[in-house]
Amino acid sequence: MKTFKDFLTEGKKTYSFKIGIAGQLPENIEDTLETCLEKYNIVNFSKSKTTPIQERPLDFPQLQNMEVTYFETEVNYPTTVQVMQEYLARGCDIDQGHIIVRSPDEPQELYQAPKSEEPYEAMLTKEDMGGESAQDSVAGNRVMDLLKELETARKERGHDGAEGAPTGESSDITLETNDKSPIGS
Repeated sequence: MKTFKDFLTEGKKTYSFKIGIAGQLPENIEDTLETCLEKYNIVNFSKSKTTPIQERPLDFPQLQNMEVTYFETEVNYPTTVQVMQEYLARGCDIDQGHIIVRSPDEPQELYQAPKSEEPYEAMLTKEDMGGESAQDSVAGNRVMDLLKELETARKERGHDGAEGAPTGESSDITLETNDKSPIGS
């Protein structure tokens, strides 16, 4: 049987973040970032790339003619991107508008991920769209299956809902139509 300590060491989770800083970097920014990230028990820290100067950087649409430097980090301590962004901006003395922190699962990151090189093929043009056929569970086939299920359920109950209900006399019903108005006749 596993001990609590075993479960704890097996369940070690790390949290990845991508840090982007726009503009000219201050001196020793890598050391300063690494020092600030020690608070979150840093596992990995690397400078990934610097983009060329762009008129409108993708992550910083409010800035013009800036280069962006990205750092990738992995920490043991859980935190949110907003908290880490605020902390790093204050700790590294960077303007809030010039720093961005993202997790790899954010839609902006997934959108920027490289796409596969396979040509797109519509599923409707394929003869076999994959998977098993579901024709037995739709339309008339499904209705008949439901009726069979209801019939077996009724037989299993052994109770007829109409049993013991009084039946009416049909002698009081005639084919004669009533042409007279109930009002004013």
